[in-house]
Formats: sequence, structure tokens, C-alpha cells
Amino acid sequence: MEKGYIHLKNAIPIDMVSEARSRAITLKKFYKDLEGQDRHNGSGRFWKGLELASTLDPNLFKLYTASFMHDIACRYLYTDKPYLFNDQVVVKLPNEKFSFDPHWDNQFGPNPEGALKGEFKTINCCWILTNMPEETGPLSIKNTITDEYDLVPANAGDIVIIDGNTWHSSTENKSDKIRALYACVYSSKPIGNFQKGYYNEEFIKK
Repeated sequence: MEKGYIHLKNAIPIDMVSEARSRAITLKKFYKDLEGQDRHNGSGRFWKGLELASTLDPNLFKLYTASFMHDIACRYLYTDKPYLFNDQVVVKLPNEKFSFDPHWDNQFGPNPEGALKGEFKTINCCWILTNMPEETGPLSIKNTITDEYDLVPANAGDIVIIDGNTWHSSTENKSDKIRALYACVYSSKPIGNFQKGYYNEEFIKK
């Protein structure tokens, strides 16, 4: 994580990739017409992505809390006691007007200044659910060593882990195929009580 992110190739069991992809795409298609309407948890409104996805499809929770993800959370949070925070479905339909401007995840959290000071750490473990060549709008991540943005094309089954203080973005999907990602976010401390519904409990390995 010296450069603010790491790309783990073929990191997700094949059956989990298939299930996550199916469930993510189903959620996107089901909720896409509710954009802008009120939601009872999370940010309070539906948008093109779906935070707290496992509250919309509880079957995703077993993927978010899979034992191999506990190992990853411990390793890259540098702790033996990680915490759950948020899981998010980010599906870009073909030629959909859906992109992310440069941002860092902790800026939207409960204590951005504390995160920058190192009072706690978060990681966004992006499950790549479909192959993501350049035309699909893959992740673009600011390399903290070079201070330049790295385009990170990835394949289904990879995980791209982004430090919560690392700037990143992504462009629109200009292809004729669905681009799907499942973001599993964990923290070194419980921070989920700042908005309704975010997870705040310890991630216990099963």
C-alpha cells in the first residue's frame, strides 16, 4: 500500500465473483428508477450507486463478511480487530452518464481530519466483477509515490484496495457492456454511527 493502493489479481473465489456480479446487477436494475428519491438509511437518497448494499440484499452480507476478507482487512488495516463500515454496489450500465470526480473516501466520513491525522484508517476493497478495460471507466487512482494518477484496468476476480485517504476517480462506461464493482469498506475503529444504517460492529472471522 506504499503508493496508496494495491491491485490483487485473482483474489476472489470464482463462485463469489459470480454471485456478487449477479446480485449487484440485479440491485442496479431494480433501484435505478428511484434515483433522487428518499431512502431510510445511508445518505438518505437513492443515487446511481447503492451504499449499504447488503441492507438491500442481505445475501451480500455473507460476501462482505467472508473469512478471506477478514484476512485482507487485518493485513491492510494493520490490525487484528477490523470493523465493518459500508458495502456499496457500483454498476455502470452501457453508455450510462455515471462517473466519479476525484475524491478520497474519508472526506465523506465522520471525521476527515482525524483520518488524515492517522487517528483511524479505512480501506475500500473493490471487488472487480466484470473485466474493466479502459473504455468501461475503470478506476483511476492517485499514486502517492509519483503523485500522478494511475489508470487501473482490472479483470473479474481482482480486488483493488484503496486507502481511504487516497484520491481516485472513474469515467463513464463508454462500452456496450455492463461494468460492475462491489466496494467493501472496513475501518480500524468503529466509525459507522455518524449516519443511519452504517455498520459499526467488529468484523469477526467466522
